[in-house]
Amino acid sequence: MPEDVRVLVPVAILSGQVIPEPLIRFLSRGTIVVLAYHEIPEQTAPEQAREQFEPKAREELTDLVETIESLGGTAETRLVFTHESEQTIERVATEADCDVVLLSNPAQSVERLIVPVKEHISVDRIATVVSGLSQDPSIDITLFHVATDESGVADGEDLLGDVSDELVVRGVQRDNLSRMVTVSSTPLQAIVDAADDHDVIVMGEEEPTIRGRLFGETSERVAERTISPVLVVRNPTEPDEGQ
Repeated sequence: MPEDVRVLVPVAILSGQVIPEPLIRFLSRGTIVVLAYHEIPEQTAPEQAREQFEPKAREELTDLVETIESLGGTAETRLVFTHESEQTIERVATEADCDVVLLSNPAQSVERLIVPVKEHISVDRIATVVSGLSQDPSIDITLFHVATDESGVADGEDLLGDVSDELVVRGVQRDNLSRMVTVSSTPLQAIVDAADDHDVIVMGEEEPTIRGRLFGETSERVAERTISPVLVVRNPTEPDEGQ
């Protein structure tokens, strides 16, 4: 039995953002945590924004939850008026114990997943999310690795083999899995190119880096350069000392 996957779906409420029904149906295999947020100017107090915008925001949020439930999903909700949407998304993902965060893009269908895998990414977390959302035998999964030179190809194949074996243990059909290792000096572009004929991208969260802070994490840059939704698998949170 696959584990329940908790998916944070941030929605810029009152902005006309739409979550496509095929994507909702796919994510409904887990628990959807809808974070409806409205970013407000620095000089506006959240309490003032709530008083002004909450009725309309609640109406839109209710409509979205009804759509999720009509497609067989279960939804929890948060409504937030915030000055910093990225900080709010990270905070709510932690508070709601979410396994994965959606970076939304259009999705006409969800039949082909691509899962870029690199060293030092938690195989167990990736396998939990992919197996939890992809038990449908109609979904094909491509495990993908970028080696920076030919000497890294064998290690990449071993890494994808480990992920493949773990997914099979968790109930994914081996016939639905394929593996691809490519050699490229530009891993980001290689992922974007490989994702071109897939519907959804599932990527592990990276450890914070200076480059990431300056240019955005790889998952964010992939979402900007592709038309596919990106699911970012979060790293395990460290327990507080003393607990």
